[in-house]
Amino acid sequence: MRSDSSERLTKYGESLAKLPDFGSLPMTRCVLAALQEYNCGRDLICLASILSVINTTSILKRIPQMFKSSDGDFMTLLNIMNAILLTKQSVLGQKFDLDRVCNAKGLVPVKHIIRQALKRYATLEKSFDLSDDYRVKAQINCDDWELIAKALLVGYSNNVFVSTKDLQGRIHRFIRYNDTQDTQAVLDLKSTLIRPISVAPVSLVLARDILYLPTTVRLTAIISFLGEIKADWIRHHIRREIKLNDAEEKQLRDNNRYSHARSTFSKEKVTIDLGTNFLTLSGPAGGVFKAEIYLLQELIITYTHKFENNYLSHNENLSRNLKSLTKIMHIFRPMIWRWQAQKQIKITVNSDIATETCEISIKGRDSEVNNVRKELNSFQSWLNSCAVIRHPNAGKEKCIVL
Repeated sequence: MRSDSSERLTKYGESLAKLPDFGSLPMTRCVLAALQEYNCGRDLICLASILSVINTTSILKRIPQMFKSSDGDFMTLLNIMNAILLTKQSVLGQKFDLDRVCNAKGLVPVKHIIRQALKRYATLEKSFDLSDDYRVKAQINCDDWELIAKALLVGYSNNVFVSTKDLQGRIHRFIRYNDTQDTQAVLDLKSTLIRPISVAPVSLVLARDILYLPTTVRLTAIISFLGEIKADWIRHHIRREIKLNDAEEKQLRDNNRYSHARSTFSKEKVTIDLGTNFLTLSGPAGGVFKAEIYLLQELIITYTHKFENNYLSHNENLSRNLKSLTKIMHIFRPMIWRWQAQKQIKITVNSDIATETCEISIKGRDSEVNNVRKELNSFQSWLNSCAVIRHPNAGKEKCIVL
């Protein structure tokens, strides 16, 4: 006798079998979800039609700006299909001229892709016309990215990527947000979701393709055909583990931070467990993501590091070096930018020429703040013994001799 879960799986398989061939199981699952649950069947059929005939992302660079969507590549491609199909439906079939339409809409560079996509769509449309179950649902479209994204997540839930900037990591890098592996990735440069390096990246993206280059040394993947998604749209369950040092563990236990987080995110069905030097979160991926962001913010501390001559016997060498250092504080800028870009550590430097001291404020997780402190202590050790500090803007013959 089959169990209830086995019976549900069998019925689901039967539903999938009633659909035409969409080239892959993930896309077939997306279309089924769109038909049965999200009332956007036509949207997914259009998307599947054009995606099935594209083998490179270079098409995204050749699409006119008027079609590009801030939601990402999926909606950009859907905008093209909708525009062409609307024009085709507004004229008699024999009078529709794709060449003339593409000329009018600036789509000549991608005309060959559109032609193949229309043929694919026509084939799928005929198949659904013969279906008693989905004939009507296949003609329903919503043009709503949220519903379309939720349907895509049914088939590609394992392809959700999170910006490591939000997880206090390197800017413009992403990790696969699941409980099996933290795949490192970057966005395809041709994607409509690419932003300037000075602008914060999107937080959550759904990718159709993940490409590992054979020459990649650090196994960083390129993810393409992307859409920006919201945490509340992600339903699949995952488990995440965050490593902590002793100070961070104590910080969460103090002032009811841990108990407050458990209470807050229990409403989202997220389970939070604090062990020895680790924090475990499990539940719906969207809720886990929000809980992880919240807890990482709770781990933020501010530490002040001072460069000063505090030796019992006054160190003349250090005193002279500190006096010079207070006049060239811009030498810390590369360090500030590096820690901000790689670990989201905020460093502020202030100097006092009168007292010959330099005060550095470090804001971040204790584990990373300790690494910054080690770097600063190493620099201070160098200041103790350094005989000459050369001004960064000095010529070859100019230097400060101490």
